[in-house]
Amino acid sequence: MGWIKALAIGVAVVIVFSMISVILHLAYLAIVAIAIGAIVALVFKARARLRAGRAAKTRKIEAEQAQAALAQRQVDVQAQAVKRQQDTVRVNQDVEEELARLKREME
Repeated sequence: MGWIKALAIGVAVVIVFSMISVILHLAYLAIVAIAIGAIVALVFKARARLRAGRAAKTRKIEAEQAQAALAQRQVDVQAQAVKRQQDTVRVNQDVEEELARLKREME
């Protein structure tokens, strides 16, 4: 009977060590899973930042292009205004010259 108790204690010790081993392996796997999850989360966050940076850069470039186009249109409008003003001055001078000529002819 003594040997059955010894055998039972031996089996119990083996089972306890197996359970401790399983628990340690599960803890190890949990730590590895957490580390991998953290790495994946960091990669996704870095990609999102990269995309946001590219989008901001694109918006900035588009804004600069729109501003340049607006400035060019303003320059064109100003040039047209100057041309119209010159045409108006020329027409006014022509009218005044014509009026003066007609007055001279009437005299």
